[in-house]
Amino acid sequence: MKIHELKLDEKYFDLVRNGTKAFEIRKNDRDYRVGDLLALSRYDSKLKSYRQNTFFLKPGVVDSVHEADTIFKRVSYATDFEQKDGYVVLGLSDELVLSRKQVAEDADG
Repeated sequence: MKIHELKLDEKYFDLVRNGTKAFEIRKNDRDYRVGDLLALSRYDSKLKSYRQNTFFLKPGVVDSVHEADTIFKRVSYATDFEQKDGYVVLGLSDELVLSRKQVAEDADG
């Protein structure tokens, strides 16, 4: 199992988090496999910065990916059928919800 840290555009972040959008189409430059974990961090492509929501405030710019809103999804399915050359569709699963600390401990074995 690999952990892939990826940017996820702000317009898709909440849709992926709540399960409305249960897939990602990505360039397959990371050799994605079923069982891999995606760490998807909220990213504002217009501002070219990571974002973080707080309970009382609108999303704010943060200094690093480690401060950004991040969701973790397991790759449950992968196919390149009918995709542009070098791209893959990844099915996302909610079976695993962990904090960054728990993911780091999982990766360490």
